[in-house]
Amino acid sequence: MPSPRDLPIYELEPRLVAAVRGQGRLIVQAPTGSGKSTQVPQMLLQHGLLGERGEAVVLQPRRLAARLLAKRVAEETGTPLGGLVGYQIRLDSRVSDATRLRFVTEGILLRQMAFDPQLRGISAIVFDEFHERHLYGDITLARALQIQRTVRPDLKLIVMSATLDAALLRDYLAPCDVLTSEGRTFPVAIDYLPKPVSFEHDPVWAVAARACESLAGRTAGDLLVFMPGAHEISRTVQEIQGSHALRGFVCFPLHGELPPDQQDRAVARYDTRKIIVSTNVAETSLTIDGVTAVVDGGLARVARYDPHRGINTLLVEKISVAAADQRAGRAGRTAPGVCMRLWTEREHALRPRQELPEVKRLDLSEVVLTLKAAGIHDIGNFPWLEKPEPRALERAESLLEDLGALHGARREITGLGRRMLRFPTHPRYARMFLAAQDYGCVRSVALMAALTQGRSFLLRNVDKRTAEARAELFGDEHESDFFLLMRAWRYADQANYQGDACRRLGIQTQGVRQVGPLYGQFLEIAAAEKLDVAEKRFDSVAVRKCVLLGFSDHLARRLDRGTLRCELGQARRGLLSRDSAVQEAPLLVAAEITEIESRGEVSTLLGLCTAVEEA
Repeated sequence: MPSPRDLPIYELEPRLVAAVRGQGRLIVQAPTGSGKSTQVPQMLLQHGLLGERGEAVVLQPRRLAARLLAKRVAEETGTPLGGLVGYQIRLDSRVSDATRLRFVTEGILLRQMAFDPQLRGISAIVFDEFHERHLYGDITLARALQIQRTVRPDLKLIVMSATLDAALLRDYLAPCDVLTSEGRTFPVAIDYLPKPVSFEHDPVWAVAARACESLAGRTAGDLLVFMPGAHEISRTVQEIQGSHALRGFVCFPLHGELPPDQQDRAVARYDTRKIIVSTNVAETSLTIDGVTAVVDGGLARVARYDPHRGINTLLVEKISVAAADQRAGRAGRTAPGVCMRLWTEREHALRPRQELPEVKRLDLSEVVLTLKAAGIHDIGNFPWLEKPEPRALERAESLLEDLGALHGARREITGLGRRMLRFPTHPRYARMFLAAQDYGCVRSVALMAALTQGRSFLLRNVDKRTAEARAELFGDEHESDFFLLMRAWRYADQANYQGDACRRLGIQTQGVRQVGPLYGQFLEIAAAEKLDVAEKRFDSVAVRKCVLLGFSDHLARRLDRGTLRCELGQARRGLLSRDSAVQEAPLLVAAEITEIESRGEVSTLLGLCTAVEEA
């Protein structure tokens, strides 16, 4: 096994150490696989750049990467995980008083800044994979810069990336040094599909398994397959394990929802050839040794603000050209490789060049609340790397005011706002969780939070037979569209997500499967915050009160019983969706507000509604 000292990043070692000692601000550009994530923190320690007891905090965009990188660095230093090297992620932590290199996710450090603006005990912050431009990474860098310029001039800041607009960052961090490592990669041949494929009719996992069969004989190494989420990954693994042509391979899934021992199994070394089926965590954050072929499904789960629901959601979307190039590069780390893209060359030309930074596509209320907790009142004049739209900031502040998290002329954080910050969810659902504790319906709110993270799995405009089957099962539901979704999910879960059972009710199996793991995660968060997650008798009134508190700005009154017309706050009018279960309620709250333009006129449609009582 080659020594870590052979990695390309060591070409920069003398200049890197000098820059950190001098300016204390540094940009490192180095391709994936150059060793920057594991070796730069060790250089800081070995060259005494952390002082006698100081700590380097290494920020990772993903939980899985933070844990696996910490594990690898602990192995390289010959120390137990949680000793000299540790990690801290949501709901899991392995650190001790002896920890000097701490790998964390971005939200962890931003919260630490809110509670300790001096960052006592931290000597250096390393921002890894910064090109992904996660919202929390942008904000944490801005806060770190403020702290360095005011109370901690001794704090060292290093920003690392595989592909980056270095000019934008250089101006932002000036004065700072920029170091570039060329890395060492081999050529990768890119193959495309000859004609377009519809994944609706030919599932992406079946197409991927066929691609693996065709690549297996063309290279001698391991294969890496990219899929958007846990469900697609498990189906792909099943297809590969059932393939006669791939019998000589071992196959492993790799994603953030797996238990740690299964994640470790996927990146371990084996005597036989292996196929790893992974989310985009393997795109940049982790280098998996021995891969010489990549199969790219071309999809990823992307966090995006959904203006209809007023929250951030995770949607499966086509990746950009830049992300596709990153993925292909994984095949050329140790030998010439090949990448099979599951789309055509013509379709490739239509993909976006780069992902939009999260600050331009996410709701900012969670971040604004965190900044307010850190004592930053004037959010507009915060030193953003890229300033968000003023409208997006105003929307975030007024929503937080509605939720009771901010108050007064300067919109300062309230005690309730500080409690909401303890939930790593959108503030609407943080508020609902706190209300659910008072009303004794935490499990119901956890399920509702899970049900709204992706697109709706209940098909609209269904045929007569499907409508009759639904009426038979959900017939008497008139209080909330949420309750309809809850029943549909329970039905699909009890039917073990069988295709025929789901089709009978117009339920999309792919979407409905994603609810269970999210529900489990929300229950874990609630339990960690000491909320009562015990099973209780379902109380419709209590749950509807929680919805009203989370979406009070979406309250609507029916104008007349004969039509679907409603009036909302701020002198707005809207129409209740025809397929809503809440057809009789004089007062309702809409968790989805959609604006539809037709013939130059904009109409507002209210969906995912819940009946509320005037009292």
